[in-house]
Parts: sequence; C-alpha cells; structure tokens
Amino acid sequence: MFNNEIIEGLSTIYKKEGSMFETLSASGNTGTLNYLITTPQIMEIIIEASYNMLDPLLPAGYITVGKYIELSHEKPTLTLCGGTISVILTVSKIDGNKVYLDVVCHDDIGLICKGRYERAIVNKDKLMEDAYRRAQTKM
Repeated sequence: MFNNEIIEGLSTIYKKEGSMFETLSASGNTGTLNYLITTPQIMEIIIEASYNMLDPLLPAGYITVGKYIELSHEKPTLTLCGGTISVILTVSKIDGNKVYLDVVCHDDIGLICKGRYERAIVNKDKLMEDAYRRAQTKM
C-alpha cells in the first residue's frame, strides 16, 4: 500500500452558499419546487467536500473516488434564501484503500440530511487505463 495522511476521526466542515445553486430541472422538480435544493445538488456538495478534504492528504498520483453513498434528505431547503449549506464530514473508518465517511448537512435553520459515504483511494493513471481498456471492449 502507500502512505497517506487520512486518519480515523479526521473531520471538516465545508460550506457552500445556497444562492449559488442552479435549479436542476432534470431532477424531477417542477413548478414551485424549482426553488428547493435537490438531493442530487446535496450529493454534489458532499462529493466536492470529500474530494477537498481527502485528496490533498494523498501522495502524488492518487485520488479518491466515490463508491457508495447512503443519504437521507430530511428537510427542504430554499435556494432563494441565500443561506449557507454546511457539510460535516468525519472519517469513521479506514479499511485498506476504502475510506468511510459520516455525513451531516445543515442549512441556516438546522439539519437537512445525513448519511454515509464510501470513497476508495486509487491510482489515477491506473483508473484511467482501466476505463480506457473497458471502453475498448465495446468497440
């Protein structure tokens, strides 16, 4: 394996302004729901937060990639309010190249979602080679 600086208990709070979100028409929101932050948008924030937290702690040539996410979207959040979405990520477990994160998201009022997220540490060049090799099987 390789050395990295990711440890169990590592935690961060990542913040994103609610007014920065575009509505996602493809997510199924219609009519008056267009002003709500969608579950896919929350997932994008979680992915961005985890990348920013974990990848700088890896040696050159390595990245983390998402493997599994379990998310419970508890409360609606308006994009019109311009509030902040805060994502709290905590490394709950490391198993080989797998990093398990506990996720809690809040807006300015309170809890909006919670869940678990698994990311894998991979060699970026090998990942790309595997993707290209897989794509060639289709041709």
